[in-house]
Amino acid sequence: MTKSERQRRHLPDSCFKCRKKCCWFLKKLVVFCFSQIGIVCLVIAYAILGAVIFGALEETTEELNRVIVEELRNTTIKQIYTLNKKLLLYEEKNWSHAVDNVLLDFQKDIYLAITRDGWDGRQEDYAGVSDWSFTGALLYSVTVITTIGYGNITPKTTAGRLATIVYAFVGIPLTMICLANLGHMFGISFKALYRRLVCNKKKKVNKTSDTSSKYLVANPQNIKIEDDENEAVVVMADSEKVSDTRVPVYVCFLIVIAYILIGTVLFSVWESWDPITAGYFCFITLSTIGFGDVVPGHSLESWASQAKRVTCTLYLLFGLTLISMCFSLMVDEVREIAKRFGRWMGLLQSEAN
Repeated sequence: MTKSERQRRHLPDSCFKCRKKCCWFLKKLVVFCFSQIGIVCLVIAYAILGAVIFGALEETTEELNRVIVEELRNTTIKQIYTLNKKLLLYEEKNWSHAVDNVLLDFQKDIYLAITRDGWDGRQEDYAGVSDWSFTGALLYSVTVITTIGYGNITPKTTAGRLATIVYAFVGIPLTMICLANLGHMFGISFKALYRRLVCNKKKKVNKTSDTSSKYLVANPQNIKIEDDENEAVVVMADSEKVSDTRVPVYVCFLIVIAYILIGTVLFSVWESWDPITAGYFCFITLSTIGFGDVVPGHSLESWASQAKRVTCTLYLLFGLTLISMCFSLMVDEVREIAKRFGRWMGLLQSEAN
C-alpha cells in the first residue's frame, strides 16, 4: 500500500477531494506565476503592495514633520520678538548679532528637518497630494525595484528603512527577470514586424542586370527566385525563422532616442522644464543612473494631479522594457560584428573554409 493510499484510507472522501483540488490549484498557480503574464502580474501586484506598505509607514511621519516645522517657525518668531523688546534701545550692531544667532539656529534646524526628517517644504495646512500618498509611494516602490533610486523621497522611519531592505531584496531580482522576459518577447515581436516590413519584401531584379546588382542580404539557402513577366523576383524562403532576422543597431538607437524625445515633450509640458533638462531627466532615468537632482514633482507647485505620477510610473516601466528589448535585439548584431572582426583579424576561420 502506497503512502497516498494510506493517507486516503484515514481521510474522508470529501477531505481527500478537497486536498486534491488544493494541490491542483497550487500547481496551476505556480505555473501561472512563472509564465510571462504571471511574472508581469506578480511585479504589478508587488509594486502595489509596496505602495500600501510604504504609504502606511511614512505618510504619518511626513505630516508630523510639517507640524514640527510650524512649531519651530513660531518659536523663532517669538525669540526675535523678545529680542526686539529687550534690545530696542541698543545699537543696531548688537541687535543684528543677536537676531543673526537666532536665524542661524533656525537655518540649522530647517536643514535637519529636510535632510534627516524628510520635510518637503510644504506648509502644515497643505491640502495637495502628499509625497507618501498611494501614487507617490507607488512611484517610490518602482524606483526601488528598478534600481533607479532618485533619492528625493526616502523613508525616514526605522520600520520604513527595514521594509525597503526586505522589499528591494525580493523585488529587484523579480523585476529584472520580468524586464528580461518582456524584452525578449518584445524583441521577437519586433523582429517579426521588422522582417515583415523590411526584410521580407519582394525585391524585383531585372534578369538582364549584371552581377553587381544589389540583392537582399540573406542566407543563399533561404532564397528562391520566381519568374514574373520577364522579371526575377527574389523572396525569402518560408524556412527562414524570425529568430534569424537581425535588426541593425542604428534602428535600436532610433527607437530609444524617439522614446526619450517623447518623454522630453511630456515632462517639458508638465513640469515647465526646458527641453535640455527634460531630456536629461529621461536619459538619467532610462539608464537607471537616477541622480535625483532633477525629479518630477519636486517643486511645490507641481503634481496637481495624481494621474501624472501614475503616468510617470508607466513611462519608467515601459521605458526600461524598451531598453531591455533593444539590448536583446542588439545582441545578435553585435555578435555578428564581432565574428566579422575576428575573421578580419585572422582569429576566426572563414565560413567558406
